[in-house]
Amino acid sequence: MSGPLRRLLPVIAEQRATFGWTIAANAVVQLGALTIAVAGTWLAGRTAATGAAPLAPAAVVLAGVAVLTAVMTWRESWVSHDLAYRLIGALRARVFDRLRVSLPDRRAPRRSGDLASVAFADVDRLEWLYAHTAAQALTSVVLVGATTTLSLLVTPWLLLVWVPFVAVTAALPWLFGRMGARQGAELTEAAAVLNAELVDTVRGLDELSAAGALGRRTAALDRHTDVLTAVQARIGSRTGAERAVTDAALSLSAIGALAVCAVNLDAVGRVLAPVAMVLATAALGPVAQISDLLRNLGTLRAAGTRIVDVLDRRPAVPAASAPRRLPDRAAGLVFDRVTFRYGDGPPALREVSFTVRPGERVALTGPSGAGKTTCALLAVRMWDPDSGRVTLDGVDLADLADDDLRNAISAVPQDPGLLAGTIATNIRLGRPDADDRDVERAARRAGILDPGAGLPAGLDTAVGESGAGLSGGQRARVAVARALLVDPRVLILDEATANLDADADEAITAALASTGDDVAVLVIAHRPTTLARCDRTVELRDGRCVS
Repeated sequence: MSGPLRRLLPVIAEQRATFGWTIAANAVVQLGALTIAVAGTWLAGRTAATGAAPLAPAAVVLAGVAVLTAVMTWRESWVSHDLAYRLIGALRARVFDRLRVSLPDRRAPRRSGDLASVAFADVDRLEWLYAHTAAQALTSVVLVGATTTLSLLVTPWLLLVWVPFVAVTAALPWLFGRMGARQGAELTEAAAVLNAELVDTVRGLDELSAAGALGRRTAALDRHTDVLTAVQARIGSRTGAERAVTDAALSLSAIGALAVCAVNLDAVGRVLAPVAMVLATAALGPVAQISDLLRNLGTLRAAGTRIVDVLDRRPAVPAASAPRRLPDRAAGLVFDRVTFRYGDGPPALREVSFTVRPGERVALTGPSGAGKTTCALLAVRMWDPDSGRVTLDGVDLADLADDDLRNAISAVPQDPGLLAGTIATNIRLGRPDADDRDVERAARRAGILDPGAGLPAGLDTAVGESGAGLSGGQRARVAVARALLVDPRVLILDEATANLDADADEAITAALASTGDDVAVLVIAHRPTTLARCDRTVELRDGRCVS
């Protein structure tokens, strides 16, 4: 098995008991089927050759084996899928945890959503490996051993018939492995591109229609679909050729057994001749099944490689090795000669220094691209500066535990993310253990319960996916309430009032006024009215502080 898949197999150790059950059940099923086939053909041969056979006792025994095999078939299917989904769940959690600490990646051109979508799709693909391949591959070895022993008892010449064909069948996935891996990677990439384009198209239907660009977009989707279809056709051609070779091997093995029996009929005997035919194909059955499953090995290997790449991703910011506790609120938020760049581009911030003290409301302004939002992202430690440092009350953000940082600094983006539910559930995301009174207090401070907010149902107002059903101003109020709920030391508003009407802007400003003298507020804004309500202004141009 290839390196990436070998690295993923140790997760089975977490479910050793269930995996053992899967192997045992599968072994019973395989050996039970072999017992029924061999015993049944032996009885038929003996009856035909001698006219006498212990049919009644044999029928009872075979019936018992058949019932046991049927029960264990059901059990094996149940246990193997239970194992697969447990392991996939554990692997999905590991992938999520790694993506959570490594995204967004400021140096990677790929969109975070695309990367996460592909990674979780890859995890689901490994259901084939865990549920239909690992245990079956192990039990097929047991079956081949039993078939070898029985073949030697019938006639050693029988091994020369079926062993080469078993070897060819088992080798097919490896012989076509390189091609399969390449095609699997092409398939996943083509599917990811098409899915991303489809999602973007659905989200932008109104804009595309208004711009008269929907036809061009549809044509582009058709081209992506053609690419995906071509890859699928190549994969179908390869797997069809592999199946043809497997079927040919099965047929030739049976013909070879017939030839052995014809040449050595006296040695084999009429009673064992039918058994020889069964044995010649018995080992090929499970091996062919494993081979058929491993025809997806190229796709699985490509998926495993991408998953391993995700698990090996470095965190966007390393966890503090020896977290420090925050002292009393004193110094506020400090940018100390901060320089930062995205990827290999020019610096987005150059030696930026400013301070937002407790009780102070500082406006951060400047033209588009000046570095304002970058400052907000560094303030919540989405990334670390390339040089310089950002501190809170004298402690470098890199020295804080993540939970302490999230409780101390709250940010309200220009386009706040809301989840389907109610306004109350969205506010409570800021502090899940908050009681109803705290949630209501935060909502009042953000103006959600004011008559002018247009929310007669108040906290029980339904919120659709991505905040559907709420206006921009209402979404901003909810985001501000969520930020205020945690009682932060620092509150950051990144253009949160840019698209609000005057009344909503006034409500948000009133909420800021209620933060008290111990909260440092950083407001990224352009509106003169918003700037006028701040204590002072820091202006950025080309990534530098100019005031």
